[in-house]
Order: sequence, then C-alpha cells, then structure tokens
Amino acid sequence: MTTASVWDPNSAGMEMQRKSSFSLLDSMPRPMPESGEHPDTMEKLWRLMETYESNDPESIQRAFARHLEYSLACTRFNFTMADAYRAAGLVLRDRLIESLNDTNAWYRNQDVKRGYYLSAEYLIGRHMQNAIANLDLEKPFKDAFMGLGMQLEELFSQESDPALGNGGLGRLAACFLDSMATLSLPCWGYGIRYSYGMFKQYIEDGRQVERPDFWLGDGCPFEIPRPDVTYPVRLYGKVIETVDENNNWCLKWVGGD
Repeated sequence: MTTASVWDPNSAGMEMQRKSSFSLLDSMPRPMPESGEHPDTMEKLWRLMETYESNDPESIQRAFARHLEYSLACTRFNFTMADAYRAAGLVLRDRLIESLNDTNAWYRNQDVKRGYYLSAEYLIGRHMQNAIANLDLEKPFKDAFMGLGMQLEELFSQESDPALGNGGLGRLAACFLDSMATLSLPCWGYGIRYSYGMFKQYIEDGRQVERPDFWLGDGCPFEIPRPDVTYPVRLYGKVIETVDENNNWCLKWVGGD
C-alpha cells in the first residue's frame, strides 16, 4: 500500500485517502473539479461518474460477469480459465484506473514537479496478485471468486510474466518504480513494450532448449491501448537548441534516420 512518507493522505481529499486502502473506504463520492474546469453540459456526466466502483464481493462478481460477456464476448456457458483471468484483470484494472486518474488530478492541482524514469528493461513480475495486494483487496476478491467456484490462485497461474529484460538492470528498474510508488513520489516510468520476453526454457532429450517467449500472445488486460499516442524512434543524428513556430525555446532532433 502507499505510505505517507512524502505526503500525508489524511491531509488530502478522500480520493487520496483511498490510496491507503481501497477496502476501508468504499463507494465514496468522487471529488469534483474546480469551478470552471468543465462545461455545464458535462454536469450529468459528472453525476454518472461521481461514485467509485464498490469493492464488496457481490459487486466484484457483477463486474466480473459484465466484463466476461460485454468486454470479452463470452457467455456463462462457454469461457475458459484464461477468459476468466482476463475478465478478472479488467475488474482490477477498473479500480487501478480510478486511483491513476485521482492521483494525476491531485498532482496536477498541486502543480508538483514530476520525475520521469527511463529504462530499456523492466522485470516487473506478474501484475494481478501484486495489484490486489497493493490495493488491500485480497479478502473481497478471494471471497468473490470463491463464491463463483474459482480460486484466485487459478487465475494468477494464467498470467504470463512480462520478462522485459535480461536480469539485474530490469529488476533494479522495477524496484525503482516500486520504491517511487511506495514513497508517493510523482514519477512516471517509461520503457519499451517488447513483444517477446527473455525466452522460455524447455528440456528436450536431457538438454536445455530456449524458445521465444511471446508473452503478449493472449493479450494483457492491464494495458490501456492508446493508438492516438505514438512517438517515432530515430537513429543517429543529434539534438540542437532552437525555437518553435511561436519563437519559444525548444529542443529539436536533426539528422539521422
């Protein structure tokens, strides 16, 4: 769970107090933006979005059933354990997105200075079990899926490990992210979304064999696709100081491919 080592959640609004424990503050009203930040035509939309997702077992079950059918196009008569994992991941992602949006809104309102960490590798481990524990939702999630005849461990085993690195550097980068989150630092990590992880090991005829690890093959329910946000990656060249079309100082990459 997030600690109060940098900022005290008790001195902030309810949206940040929830970061200490989602299970202790359930179905609370969401904060409204400052006056003038949204047009009056959006008032009804704000009312529709004024409460958080509930975290009692029955609400989690209903959300799971909704995602199973409407997000994955499965029926109650025809779904696999892999489908169940993806639907459960979407249920969990809903709650992570609430925290993400509230946190970014709070930092934006406080006008904090942000840090950005770049790494070519991340060994972050599997998402689901870690996120459930960090949100303090282990008991309601366990009770919810036991009520549906499933064990959380069965769902955990369906997740592929995004092994986006070769060892020490990737694990160190993941530890940095965990530490920044634990300290409530306004930081963001950037990396490379490799289609393949390190490799998969098999034993054939008494010898170790390595094969590609296509960890994205079955999809990752925790990702948020943003097809409208793309960045060209250029090789060679250099960065120069110049001005943009409004005569403001900026950096520009010139040359290269």
